Amino acid sequence: MKGATVIIGFFIFMSCANKQGQEKYHVFHEEKWNTDSIVAISLSKVDTNSSYNMVLKVRHNTDYEYQNLFLFVDFQDKIDTIEVMLSEKSGRWIGRGFGDIKEQEILFRDQVLFSAEKQNKLFFEQAMRYGDRKSINELKGIIAIGIGVNKNDK
Repeated sequence: MKGATVIIGFFIFMSCANKQGQEKYHVFHEEKWNTDSIVAISLSKVDTNSSYNMVLKVRHNTDYEYQNLFLFVDFQDKIDTIEVMLSEKSGRWIGRGFGDIKEQEILFRDQVLFSAEKQNKLFFEQAMRYGDRKSINELKGIIAIGIGVNKNDK
């Protein structure tokens, strides 16, 4: 399963590359996201004279136990709490994909202007809670988290 995930991820990454934007992913070892693991994704070669839309991408397998995923996202000195719905209440997965791998995309921010002076980096932290537990220490079924950055048309 792990080898297939890496191969599929590579082909998806290669098929999504375009001149107007970029996609970057962090792949989780053993498809688990520990609560103490903060993911950093750096963006490169961004035109600071244009605005962009940023799309959050969550890739998971169908063994994921929850309907949603809560994240803390730190970007440009602003921390957002985001809920990504991964399935309907009936259990039907919302994201696209085939087999037991699904990917959900949501617009994270629009009309973003990047800075030439600052490092354009995003930090992701899983913020899942369940019942009286303060955190879910090992979130199983998360394959990768990514960001798509697409230049707005002028």
